[in-house]
Amino acid sequence: MRILPVFTIWLAIATSSSAVQPADQPSTFANLQGEVVLDNPRVTVEKFVLQPGQTTGEQSHRLDQLWVFVKGGVLTSSEGRATLWREGRVLWRSASDRPDSRSTNTGATPIEVICVNLKPWPTSSTASGSAKPKYRYLNYPNIPGEDLLENDLVIVQRFTVNPGQWEGVHAHHPDMLYIHIKGGQWAAKTYKEPEHAYPDASPDGGVGWMPAIDLSVGHQSGNVGKEPIDLIWVTLKR
Repeated sequence: MRILPVFTIWLAIATSSSAVQPADQPSTFANLQGEVVLDNPRVTVEKFVLQPGQTTGEQSHRLDQLWVFVKGGVLTSSEGRATLWREGRVLWRSASDRPDSRSTNTGATPIEVICVNLKPWPTSSTASGSAKPKYRYLNYPNIPGEDLLENDLVIVQRFTVNPGQWEGVHAHHPDMLYIHIKGGQWAAKTYKEPEHAYPDASPDGGVGWMPAIDLSVGHQSGNVGKEPIDLIWVTLKR
């Protein structure tokens, strides 16, 4: 069996998407049709766009969900409370929470939300203290990250990669996905692969699933574009 280079594997997973709503996945917003941008055994990731004046309808979350605001704005509840959601803000919705009433985009521009639905998954059973957890915080040696959220199910971090900046050699642990708040032109390299730019720039709101990569591979990526890249990493803890 031919082993694909890390770059080829990353690109194949990063560009995979589906526009079909899984049959067993309830709609998050009663009045909105989401686009499924990633679907695998662990998550279904949907993108929703709420136009100015548009109302979501009742908001359900029968699965645990992470919301990420790619394009922010003002949402006003059915009770009349207006809330500003800035780009890059995140919100956790537990499956045990009761459904929310509708919200309306009362701003002048569309609001874009990425909704990560966590599928049921058995909890790993290891003897206490016998093994390190599979999940860890992502560590870029050259770039400090911002810790946005952590609970029993996820770790959420945010990084800004400026033009010409490289992350530094790092590992990717199992069950990680990324969401671009601001996309851009990436390049990558490893100890065995020379620097190479990706064929296409990553779009704002672009989503991808990252394969596990050992630190010994020497993997790192860099921003070879002209604008900062702003992205969020989500690590599943179970």
